[in-house]
Amino acid sequence: MCLPFLKEKAESFSDAIVKNTPNGLIVLNEELEVQQINAAARKIMNIRYESDVLGEPVIRILDPTPFLVVKQTHKDSINRRVYLAEYKRYVEQAIVYDPESHLLIGIMRDVTEEEDQRRKKESISRQTIEVADRVVDKQMRIVQEIASLLGETAAETKIALANLKEFIADE
Repeated sequence: MCLPFLKEKAESFSDAIVKNTPNGLIVLNEELEVQQINAAARKIMNIRYESDVLGEPVIRILDPTPFLVVKQTHKDSINRRVYLAEYKRYVEQAIVYDPESHLLIGIMRDVTEEEDQRRKKESISRQTIEVADRVVDKQMRIVQEIASLLGETAAETKIALANLKEFIADE
């Protein structure tokens, strides 16, 4: 096989991966301008057309700070959980710098559903603990009331029996 054919086949294969991955992919140049964005990333960020953001500064759609840090430090940022407030979505974000091509690659996995489930479980756990605390408090109050009543009746019984004993002894 000839080299141009193999190169074209590899590019076609990588394009198929980029288009079909469920992860959002965004590629920026060193000026932090969007060079490529796949359908999954557009869905996460509610972007209708790729052309709406191509060539635009990333600040239009995402916080550029993590990209700047990776660009300056040359240290990849892997699996950071980020809340994208403007899109009301949680993502696990990885940012990789490729010095050979001078590109920053952002990979985002939408974890909004997982995060919502975690928050629901947390809320249910908190509510369950509150209910358990209230039940225990109520039980303790009832126990104290019963103990108080038992103490009163025991004292009354003691007095009544002492009076009865004196009465019988006087006869």
